[in-house]
Amino acid sequence: MTAELNDALVRIWVTGWARTHDYDVDHDGNVHSALRSGDSDEWEYVVHAAEEADVQAAVDAVVDTPGRLLTVIAEPGAEALSSQAMDGLEQISDEEKLMVVDMSTQDVEDPITPEGYTTQREDKDGWTLFTVQDGETVAARGRVALVESVAVLDRIYTNPDYRRQGLGTFVTRALIAIALEDDVDDGLLVANVDGQELYEYLGWTLVGDVHVYTATGTGRTRPSHSQFDNLSE
Repeated sequence: MTAELNDALVRIWVTGWARTHDYDVDHDGNVHSALRSGDSDEWEYVVHAAEEADVQAAVDAVVDTPGRLLTVIAEPGAEALSSQAMDGLEQISDEEKLMVVDMSTQDVEDPITPEGYTTQREDKDGWTLFTVQDGETVAARGRVALVESVAVLDRIYTNPDYRRQGLGTFVTRALIAIALEDDVDDGLLVANVDGQELYEYLGWTLVGDVHVYTATGTGRTRPSHSQFDNLSE
């Protein structure tokens, strides 16, 4: 895989992202869908290079069912949707970025756990949860799923009480070390504004802008793809 935005890259990201959230996932041509709650109809459609008719079908589904979302991953700085396709939609997020890294440039060794903290690794079905704890308190954590030869990093989160201590960097490096236990070529993640500088420092490259839309007038906001976490889980 090269550091270029294409449908294969988007498909892999949706697959890994959905897996770490325990979402159902469906791929219908170039329209990739995740069901964000098993007992609801809250599908999120993700597209990059879909045919106009397929994009319009996804738009219509979001407009008709306000619990649904449309995410368009576009080339950096490019227009996400035409004005005609926007009819009935409003954009609720455009700050996240899809980023990739060549895993051969990353450190294979486990990073040293910061003094005073403990770590826990939980291997799930196709993904791993890595947690940093201060006693019984979750200080930071993140997830990684392996899809084909790609490590999809997701939900890298630092408890607000523990920020500015390097825990985000530590978790990212720990997830990369876990992924490199297998035969992986590339890393892939969606970063929010706060995380982009960190990932660039760690060698990640921006390949796409992430635009999220909902039906007009719903008053919805979108939890971040990259940072959203529920510490009760």
